[in-house]
Amino acid sequence: MYRLLLSFTLALTLLGYSCNDPITIGIPTEDDLEIIYSDTFSLNTKTIQGETTSTYDLGVNYTTFLLGSLDNSIFGKSTSDIYVEIDFAGSLPDFSDAVLDSTVLILEYAENGFYGDTLATFDIEIRRMLERMDGDTILSDQTWSIDPTVIGSRSIVPSRFDSITIASHEAGGELIKVGPQLRVPMTNEFGQELIDAESTNYVNSDALIEFINGLNISATTSSSSMMGLDFSDITNFSGTNKLRIYYTTSAATSDTTKVFDFSFRSRTASTFVHDTQGADIENYLADENFNNDDLLFFQGMSGVEGQIDFPSIEELRDKIINKAELIYYSLSDPNETNMINSPVDISTLTYIDVDGERTLTSDASFGINPGPYSSVLGGIPELIDETNGIYRTSVNLTNHFHTVFSQEGVSESVILTPLQRSERSSRTIIFGSGSTQYKPVLEVTYTNI
Repeated sequence: MYRLLLSFTLALTLLGYSCNDPITIGIPTEDDLEIIYSDTFSLNTKTIQGETTSTYDLGVNYTTFLLGSLDNSIFGKSTSDIYVEIDFAGSLPDFSDAVLDSTVLILEYAENGFYGDTLATFDIEIRRMLERMDGDTILSDQTWSIDPTVIGSRSIVPSRFDSITIASHEAGGELIKVGPQLRVPMTNEFGQELIDAESTNYVNSDALIEFINGLNISATTSSSSMMGLDFSDITNFSGTNKLRIYYTTSAATSDTTKVFDFSFRSRTASTFVHDTQGADIENYLADENFNNDDLLFFQGMSGVEGQIDFPSIEELRDKIINKAELIYYSLSDPNETNMINSPVDISTLTYIDVDGERTLTSDASFGINPGPYSSVLGGIPELIDETNGIYRTSVNLTNHFHTVFSQEGVSESVILTPLQRSERSSRTIIFGSGSTQYKPVLEVTYTNI
């Protein structure tokens, strides 16, 4: 019966009908089913402080890690550092009679992690960690002791699209093109330390970690900008990401340069810092009723989130909900040049369950497994007004409301947040319920029983 009603609902939606209009199915009888469409349910919105999020989890495949700093008058300042552990790329090194040439840290760009000024200069610095990362889960506010000595640095305007040309020592110095990547020269002192290390430091991965706890990667930016680094290949020994040593040996019969590649362990993490002092959203966080009719905000990393309450949804408790969609409109500033400032690319919804824990709505959970995600939940912004930078996003709430009405203690409110928020630095500014043209609405098609 549910599938039948849903198919009728979809057909009627294509035909179009007005708010709160009842639709009678088939030849009228006293037992007719009445399907009703309504978009007049009241909504309350508020901006809330975002929760810390995991940036490493033993059971999760994180791929994009963020580096840089975003700073504007609306959201304040957000920064991200990266921490990595060094490992062996298959074989163990033999640096006997090795003469150091150079050392470089090579990292692959992640296109979806870039946000802000595309022409910003990144001043990147590498430092050694003084303690190792532990645990099966690492949260975004966790920090470790860092040696202040800079062991690698580079100033660069990253180009996430363009290949680069390098001299391949494996090919006798021949110039070759490689994919977009970040290459940070390390100091000779650090490279020599790796060359001179006792062989006991290289007997296995655990010994290497005891020798070098890990590396901290940080960046200051000339303007508001964030880059993404793709660590999806960290367990692939032939991948882009590596710490590479170029050297020759004193016993060699020629001056041919050799290379040794250290890879990275899967325990890679980020630390996020959000400072809202003096920013517009500081007022929204201090007073949940501040201008909520005008604007609502949410962002990636562990920044602010948007809470939406449905005070009149109880009217549907004794109805069959065929479809429920939250539709909201967001904006970007089309007047800013050289900027990536579009809204969060995929939004998701969470709620507070019967145990008081934050969890994905049923629609979001169904979207993740088996997927594809957006076909079930939605959540992808659609540009509807290029001139004014207006986007429309619809998010499915059908199964969430079924959960609300079938379980006691489930919150009717939902929280808007980016999907894979630890890998996103994008932000969304949503028109509030006071907007005449772009206010958020809850569209529901339901059946009286």
